[in-house]
Amino acid sequence: MEDRSQARKEPLFTRNFVLCTVTSFCFTIVFFMFYTGMSSYSSDVLGAGSTVSGLVASIFIAGDLVARLAIGRGIGSIGPRRISIVCMALGTVMTLLYFVSDTVASICIVRFFHGMTYGAAASAINTMVAEGLPMSRRGEGLGYFMLSYSFASAVGPFVCMYLQNSGTYDDIFMIGVAASAVATVTSAMLKESKGPAPVRERKGIHVSDYIERSSLVMSVVAFVMFFSYSGVLTFIAPYGKEIGLTGYATVFFVVLSVGTLICRLFLGKIYDLRGENVALVPSLVLYIAGMFMLGTVVSGAEMLVSAFFIGIMIAMLSSVAQAVIIRRAPKERYGVAVSTYNVFVDLSYAIGPVVNGFVIGAVGYGGNYVLMAVIGVAGLVLYLLLHGIPVHRHPESENTG
Repeated sequence: MEDRSQARKEPLFTRNFVLCTVTSFCFTIVFFMFYTGMSSYSSDVLGAGSTVSGLVASIFIAGDLVARLAIGRGIGSIGPRRISIVCMALGTVMTLLYFVSDTVASICIVRFFHGMTYGAAASAINTMVAEGLPMSRRGEGLGYFMLSYSFASAVGPFVCMYLQNSGTYDDIFMIGVAASAVATVTSAMLKESKGPAPVRERKGIHVSDYIERSSLVMSVVAFVMFFSYSGVLTFIAPYGKEIGLTGYATVFFVVLSVGTLICRLFLGKIYDLRGENVALVPSLVLYIAGMFMLGTVVSGAEMLVSAFFIGIMIAMLSSVAQAVIIRRAPKERYGVAVSTYNVFVDLSYAIGPVVNGFVIGAVGYGGNYVLMAVIGVAGLVLYLLLHGIPVHRHPESENTG
């Protein structure tokens, strides 16, 4: 009882925590706005075909992955605050270059380097948050922090789809510039976290410099689940148009964000009190039900219910997976551990839309979402076999950190 009372006294909403949350919201909303609208921009404005349009959208993730792999080992020695400031400033410059990139080649180059700035900044901010949270409230704290991602994942696509229907792509780019500039300012207001002592770097290239082994299980589970979800983010608009539910598709991500908000505000403490199995397994089951419902939808109400269920999984998986990863990783490797998770998630967003696109060509949008529900089942089974059941049997082996 005394330990729990002491945990309540450990603060979450410190100055750095709030600034990191605002920074995360600003640069993440840029990602979702541009990711959602870039394929349409490529075809409508640049005259690109569907395959090239998909490349323009996903090449951002390629840059993001390169940066996350490269920066993981350097966060401890350079400092997350410095990385965040530099990368957000460069990201603002990249968003300005969208206005003058009028060919497929030039927009691909801008997208790649823009992705690098995003990946490095996100890794730095996530590491700073993880280092600053008290161990006893880490699940709760990460849940609150990830609200920035939840809101951005709803507001970004909604704003993009609204402006896209008006044909004002320049307005999308301008909002991106403004959000990136705000993120630069808030990054500059951060205080450098103490973090772990820098580790002496070894000569040569080693896989462990870029990948934290203890993070792999949760990272792979996240890859499978977000791979399944990526087709929703990319193809919900044409799916809604095809089945005559365009209006509902436009507000799909708003309802999804309500699910993530409720989950993080009221269910985020479950991990700290009951562990990851109680927190995560029900949300994965709801996600599977939501994806199957989306693939067989016959009404707008069903589409919005599916969005709510999907939102719950996104919130819970993001928070719980990162909390488990930080718990299991040595403190001096927090940066590499967070980077490993983010690499797998981003890889799912890079590969997912391409695979979904091929499947849609064969079985249609609805059939694709039903298949993605099956992929979700595979993710649940993978979690139970590799982590859920072992933790349930031997909880003491996991209580490190």
